[in-house]
Amino acid sequence: MPPLETILTNPTLSRRLYWALNALLGLAVLLLLWPLAGLLLDQRAEIQALEIQRAAHAPLAARTQRLLTEQASLTALDGLPADYLSGDSADLAAASLQSLLAQQVQAMGAQVISTRTLPGDDPQVTVRLDATVTHAQLRALLYAVEGGQPRLIVTAMAITAGEGGQSLSLSLTVTGLRRDGGGGR
Repeated sequence: MPPLETILTNPTLSRRLYWALNALLGLAVLLLLWPLAGLLLDQRAEIQALEIQRAAHAPLAARTQRLLTEQASLTALDGLPADYLSGDSADLAAASLQSLLAQQVQAMGAQVISTRTLPGDDPQVTVRLDATVTHAQLRALLYAVEGGQPRLIVTAMAITAGEGGQSLSLSLTVTGLRRDGGGGR
């Protein structure tokens, strides 16, 4: 009699074979499904992380279209004439900027030491202002320069304390734009 028939005819051996085959099948399924379950759990965790990220980026995405529309309208306007320095050439625009800075400093009661034009790429005009100011005058000057018109940007600033700490020696580099082809329309 073949060995398989011997095992199948004996109830104890057939039961052991049944349980061994079930255990082997269960182990095979477990070995195959365990990595798949881990992969599924990893994918769910990644999906949750991406959902959180998407929720965080949603406000930014909503602003994108509004900002693109605003940028297009500003480009179409080509800026307002008041945003640019006046003057038909870079030298005239630089003189205009020097005059504007000196007037702002003097209007605040501070002392202008010097103003000078720095080399720059047209249509940018850069001027360096050296002045003696107080803390309050410095705040007011920075507010007037960056918040006023024409649009100016402070590109460099150096401050040293004067005698007694009441006055400050200020060196301020300011850049503005002149409209190509002239100062204003």
